[in-house]
Amino acid sequence: MTAVERIVDAMRCATVLALGLLALASGCPRSTSGVAPSKGSVLDAGYVWTCSADARVGCDGLFALRQASDGDTSTAASIVGQAALGARLRSLEHAKRSIRIQALIFSGDETGLHVSELLKQKKAEGVDVKVIVDAASNLDWQTQWMYFDLKRHGIEVEGYEALYLEWLTAEKLLDPLHANKRFHDKMWVVDDEFAIVGGLNIANEYFRVDDTPLERWMDQDVVLRGPIVEDVVAAFDRNYAFFKQIKADRPKLFNPDNAWKLARAVQDKIDGVDIPYWADEGLTAAVEATAALPPTTGTALQAARFLQSRPRFEETYIGEAYLAQIAEAKQSILIANAYFIPSRQLTRALVDAAARGVEVVVLTNSPESNDIAQVATMSRHTYRKLMKEDGSGVRVAEWIGPDADEGTLHAKFALFDGMDAIVGSYNLDPRSETLNSETAVAVRSRQLVQQLERHFRDDLLAKARTITWTEAKAFHRPREIRAQFELLFALPLTKWL
Repeated sequence: MTAVERIVDAMRCATVLALGLLALASGCPRSTSGVAPSKGSVLDAGYVWTCSADARVGCDGLFALRQASDGDTSTAASIVGQAALGARLRSLEHAKRSIRIQALIFSGDETGLHVSELLKQKKAEGVDVKVIVDAASNLDWQTQWMYFDLKRHGIEVEGYEALYLEWLTAEKLLDPLHANKRFHDKMWVVDDEFAIVGGLNIANEYFRVDDTPLERWMDQDVVLRGPIVEDVVAAFDRNYAFFKQIKADRPKLFNPDNAWKLARAVQDKIDGVDIPYWADEGLTAAVEATAALPPTTGTALQAARFLQSRPRFEETYIGEAYLAQIAEAKQSILIANAYFIPSRQLTRALVDAAARGVEVVVLTNSPESNDIAQVATMSRHTYRKLMKEDGSGVRVAEWIGPDADEGTLHAKFALFDGMDAIVGSYNLDPRSETLNSETAVAVRSRQLVQQLERHFRDDLLAKARTITWTEAKAFHRPREIRAQFELLFALPLTKWL
């Protein structure tokens, strides 16, 4: 080891130690590494969950198992790209009673503006419309204008306040660690009968309406119908109530909802004021064309659980579901995950599965395809612990992105034995594990999972490159000075990006 390498190693160790001390001092939420070993599948009636240690919620955040044997008629369908946008737009056009939308990002681009116009129309027709966004993820001026326009038309947009006053509604004022606990949930519910959950936010890149390769992201959603939609509604409603309670607990002067009540009292005076937007006519036309795409037919679910993890309430249900399903797998585990930085327990679970003869494939981003390159750098640091020199360990593949005329792989789903799946917003990284509020659905359906498996093997792996053992070793302890510093500075960023 050269003198420079020794210095870099020492700096890396000091950084990790400092981060560990910071985590202890700041009281970070508990990790799913503390979850007890699985005692069966989470899609079995006898599965016993590890509930929250927070006395405010206990097991209240857990949703019931839905089973066809009990007469449950829930169905699911896989959708990606423009089909995912088409399904959303058609659902809005047919909405009669209520619309609930939550996303980390709801951008004021051509896609977002088209959705917002439909929301205003439906509000004018008397439909109850509610939106939740993440306060820190939608700060560009056109998006803020779009939210203002929705609010002045009577649509509640939680996570947004005019004039960038979102900080007034923070969970704990002046607490940067609480500000970093983001709302990463993705739910779209219409008339309490139709729901979409998965990994897609609301912006052009998620729906692949732009022909520019880097703006054509690959993601995964599922459409849900039937009784399981009740659980998605309940998750949305408790998130919405959480935002409202924060403001209700503020002194009246610091509750922005009171200001909006006054503004709406003079609504007639500003109705004729148009808000200026910039939009590309070609992209607008591409968005509008998606509404005419044919609908996707759902398949019956043998069993399903809607899951939400809220680390602010010490819930770890989605992480626990991943560990349980991995432990139960006997033939195959196929994972597509945008930001893959596995915990020690997840790494152990995947390695153990491969050791007992299960085919284990993990597909994630390369630094070239990842919209946050530092995360991919840290992902690469973990590969060596998953792989074996003789090839018997986990197969790791990286999405090649630009080399295949594609953008970021943003999907977050896993398939088990051609029968079970988890699809949602949950990344296998520290943010989803200990900071972000997340949603997912675990399903049992051979027909649906086989569709997803064909997509994984034929579409996704075809645009990926398998990592070799030699590469994994080099990624774990790079020899080039530049690569060493890239890894060094990626380490402290992975919990904050």
